[in-house]
Amino acid sequence: MKKILVLAALVVMSQAVVFAQKEKTVKEADVPVRYVKDFQNQASDAQNVVWTMALDSSAYMATFTSVDGDKQAIRFTTKTSETRYYIEDKYIPHAIKDTVAHQFPKHKISEVYIRNLKGKMTYQCRIYQKKGFLFWKRETNVKIISFETNSKIIEVVEESK
Repeated sequence: MKKILVLAALVVMSQAVVFAQKEKTVKEADVPVRYVKDFQNQASDAQNVVWTMALDSSAYMATFTSVDGDKQAIRFTTKTSETRYYIEDKYIPHAIKDTVAHQFPKHKISEVYIRNLKGKMTYQCRIYQKKGFLFWKRETNVKIISFETNSKIIEVVEESK
């Protein structure tokens, strides 16, 4: 029985490594100074800050909790920065849920956030399908859907693998 539990734990841990996103957590000291300074200017009251970096080093993102307790993130690239305001499941607009249910019936919503890019506000929704068997399930067919504030689809992009 002990061997089965150890084997199951190893399978779960290896699955997390194999199917991880294309980014990794980094220390603030490893983030370019200009991004850290911009972040501190934009979110001086941030709590529980976690920095991640795209594996190709093209973007850095600081995910944090605001003073109000809301999850937010600021994503930095060499050209711009964008702010993300994550929406709890119970507050996701019904129009977005209905659109996903009708146009992508086999998908599930993993997260929705309001994206502020150069003063333009849009919703972004990450959806996925689960494929596999028992512990070997993984996210497949992942898409990022951009919506106007009236919940009309702007674009659908396949998440890079």
